[in-house]
Amino acid sequence: MKRGIEERLRSWKTAARRKPLVVRGARQVGKTWSIEQFGRAEFRNVATIDFEKRPTLKPLFAGDLSPAVLVEQLELATGERIRPGETLLFLDEIQACPRAVTALRYFHEELPSLHVVAAGSLLDFALAEVSVPVGRVSYLEMHPLTFREYLQAIGNEPAAAALAEGPRSLEPPIHDLLMNALKRFLFVGGMPECVAVAVGGGTLRDVFAVQDDLLKAYRDDFAKYGGRSDRTCLDAVMTHAARHVGEQLKYTSLDSQHCGLPVDREMQHRDLLDIYRGKLAEQFVAQELLVARDRELFYWAREAR
Repeated sequence: MKRGIEERLRSWKTAARRKPLVVRGARQVGKTWSIEQFGRAEFRNVATIDFEKRPTLKPLFAGDLSPAVLVEQLELATGERIRPGETLLFLDEIQACPRAVTALRYFHEELPSLHVVAAGSLLDFALAEVSVPVGRVSYLEMHPLTFREYLQAIGNEPAAAALAEGPRSLEPPIHDLLMNALKRFLFVGGMPECVAVAVGGGTLRDVFAVQDDLLKAYRDDFAKYGGRSDRTCLDAVMTHAARHVGEQLKYTSLDSQHCGLPVDREMQHRDLLDIYRGKLAEQFVAQELLVARDRELFYWAREAR
């Protein structure tokens, strides 16, 4: 799938004052895939260190963090030559090795010509254990697919290009086609695996099964952070927060027993603002703004009627 982050990665590669890059984002949004695609397209080779897949490599970062020493050891570990200007060094799932976060500082100071990208989820836990290399790294947030990326994935490149041009008038038949595509996207969502199932001819039932698997995988992650947070509370937030989209969130409502309406009934609405009383549309707009502006979102609320 063509992702918007690829263009930003290319800009980072050629930046005059480039720093090691940390790509943040939730699990399964496509960080690893996009970075490796970028590396294969833009470099002679990619040296990948996956700290979750190969935990035995963590001790390499336990001692001397000098880039010269690390590069020599990482070459032996990966079987890849690591050469500035020719190699992309990719430190994946870096949250599993906090010392590797610290090492980014020394790559910037002592070997700035080497392109280094790190990726991880729940990085706040890792950053709490080490000193953050302030001013020595750049950050990039990756999100699920936007509607434009979804249109590209399903093969509607002209529609995706039209969206990139900004607001414009559309003939009613074209507008209706796009609104129908948006309605389906609201239920498929932007997680790459869900989109892949939809593009591959899967039904919405198949997509929902993938969504359930992703939610279960997220819950399994809670066990890794049980020492820092109460797993029961995390599970309650995960279960109930989505039901309160579009509402002013109160802690007391997170554990309420509130049953959602059947999906098939909601899909019958022609007006997208009628689906779940507009909550899905509001969430869609928020996610699109978050990607487009790459900054924190705010909302306005008034308690009085």
